[in-house]
Amino acid sequence: MKKMIITVWIFLALTSGAIAGAENALQTTSAWTNQSGSTLYITGVGGNGQLTGSYINRASGFNCQNIPYPVTGWVYGTAITFTTIWQNPAESCNSITSWTGFYYNGKIHTLWQLAINGSTSVSQILQGSDTFIQSSSMSQKSLQAK
Repeated sequence: MKKMIITVWIFLALTSGAIAGAENALQTTSAWTNQSGSTLYITGVGGNGQLTGSYINRASGFNCQNIPYPVTGWVYGTAITFTTIWQNPAESCNSITSWTGFYYNGKIHTLWQLAINGSTSVSQILQGSDTFIQSSSMSQKSLQAK
């Protein structure tokens, strides 16, 4: 019994450290760029794990490029999910994309699915994978003089 308690304690200690590390890496405002040149901007991760930010698409073959679209999602330990609706005052691509994955070794690894409004078949859902590498940290500039 004592051996089992020690094993559980070690597991929890190791797991909580990994989770804390992932949350700290994603809580700061930062920019993450994928292999297609598209960028996820994380502007915040709340105490409950809710992620906010924006996404700029630069993937060839897709519309709605070079315009920021709002992102919302969740961070739970090393797991991450975020979604954007491809609609803003400048342009609408009549679709939604969701990414789900995990943070590991300084990268965000995801699978994504894009659903087009009005689709009537699962075969019309596009899917793929993205790996995001942190491209920069963004600082929140205060309007107050120092």
